[in-house]
Amino acid sequence: MKILHVGYSDILGGAAIAMNRLHKAMLSCGLDSEVLVLKKINNDSKVIGADKKSEVFLNEIKIKLARQKKYFYRSDSKNSHSLNIFNSNIVKKIEKINPDIVNLHWINNELISIKQISKIKIPTVWTFNDMWPMCGGEHYVSDERYIKGYDELEKRKDEWGIDLNKFLWKQKKKYLIKKINHIVCISEWLKKKAEISYLFKNKKIFNIPCTINNYEWKPIDKQQARKELGLPEKKKIYLFISTNGEKDNRKGYQFINNYFKNKKENNNLLIKIGNHKEKNFDFEINLNTFFHGNHKKLKIYYSACDILLSPSTLEAFGQVAIEAASCGVPTIGFKNTGLEESVSHLKTGYLANYLDQNDFNTGLDLLRKKIDENQKYFYHNCIKFVDDKFKNSLVVNQYKDIYESILSQ
Repeated sequence: MKILHVGYSDILGGAAIAMNRLHKAMLSCGLDSEVLVLKKINNDSKVIGADKKSEVFLNEIKIKLARQKKYFYRSDSKNSHSLNIFNSNIVKKIEKINPDIVNLHWINNELISIKQISKIKIPTVWTFNDMWPMCGGEHYVSDERYIKGYDELEKRKDEWGIDLNKFLWKQKKKYLIKKINHIVCISEWLKKKAEISYLFKNKKIFNIPCTINNYEWKPIDKQQARKELGLPEKKKIYLFISTNGEKDNRKGYQFINNYFKNKKENNNLLIKIGNHKEKNFDFEINLNTFFHGNHKKLKIYYSACDILLSPSTLEAFGQVAIEAASCGVPTIGFKNTGLEESVSHLKTGYLANYLDQNDFNTGLDLLRKKIDENQKYFYHNCIKFVDDKFKNSLVVNQYKDIYESILSQ
């Protein structure tokens, strides 16, 4: 059985990292797995990138053209928005590779058009990493258009111009309903969204979490990690990771800001990884860098910290939470998000009531108190939690069952 994973990049972004980890997990379990991407960063012979530089250049032009939608469609929402209206040569490449199963992942940035997805002749599984497949062009929504249909409900009040999301949703309705029959959602939260969506409510939908290699992701002694990074030994260190920094409202930095602005103690240190340009407190360290899931570098930062702050308001899974847990570090986030999949309440962290600032504050105070009483209060629970739920063999076997079921038909 030959599996081909298809996504925009091998390591650019959380979805790409998750796809690459799944691919490597399948290889480690003896499956024949390859990855087809446009932007290849790592030197992996099993990852097939663009044949020519002109492919990447042409794709960049498509992305820039797609961004011109700002002249006829605008929204107050800061969430990502993708069109996928431009054709590419990806379908031809898939046919040339000729796998038994195609597994789609994050396919945006004009990797493939909505119409072209229906042209894939090989049995296809689609791993949803966000809500984009079931929506118009939005990657996350909180209204009901994706449930009742974009041709039934009017566009949101925060949108101006043509109803672009309705157009894209109707494209999906026309081309995807008949083609996509097997869907994997990376969390129960996302699965429930897909199950009530107009487009996919009658499809076979599975919940399989992201995987992590627990042989690579292991904790480092906290004091050793802090010494290596030049961090103070005795301060309470918090970690916040957001690729697009505080401007990505979905990542919920405002809850962190509200918590710390009333704290007068000087024993805190907040480390922010990603595109962070603003410094809100004098106890912040902004690392304007991206580690692209590199376990050798990231596990040092996780191990050096006491608590991961992940108060996302919309989150499909919470990959950073299982990375932190693999290093023995608890996470605080919100219920009613994908964090419910990657955090065990009061065992590997704290899940506050949804968007409840007071409960977030209470939870963070509780985590601090437990760690003050016993530095390794959450340590063993975290490591066991990752080993029990996310290790390679567990996740791969679930995918394998789906693939074999499809091929047997």
